[in-house]
Amino acid sequence: MTVESLGIERERLIAALDELLSAERAGAQVANASLREATGELQRSVLAQVHRGEADSCRRLRDCLVLLGAEPGRERGAFYEKCMAIADLGERLALVDRGQKWVIRKLQALLEEVTHPQIRQELEAVLETHEINSDDYAAKAQELR
Repeated sequence: MTVESLGIERERLIAALDELLSAERAGAQVANASLREATGELQRSVLAQVHRGEADSCRRLRDCLVLLGAEPGRERGAFYEKCMAIADLGERLALVDRGQKWVIRKLQALLEEVTHPQIRQELEAVLETHEINSDDYAAKAQELR
């Protein structure tokens, strides 16, 4: 695929997608591990929603990489260790939300350049998932702490 068909240099897009995939994998694993520690129904509900979103985002990002002819990375982002080092689940959830916002910013910047229809569709879906999850966290933040 060319810059003309993608709107962005292929290697740069692959690097950005790999970075996002690594972050999403970390987020999915944080949510899964944190689910085992959750004590209340609200925490479990929010973490389950985040886990579903992160897992779906991993699939979508992998699909984009395969479409580009790239081998999806298998790394887990350092975000996992940062989150799991926080013992208090309420504080950890706040960091998870900051991670959601980081992904939102990265996707918004990437979508300014990407023109390939299928890749845009996948990235827009990942963006929407993160916006929904971040908005949901904001609405429940006081109760989650």
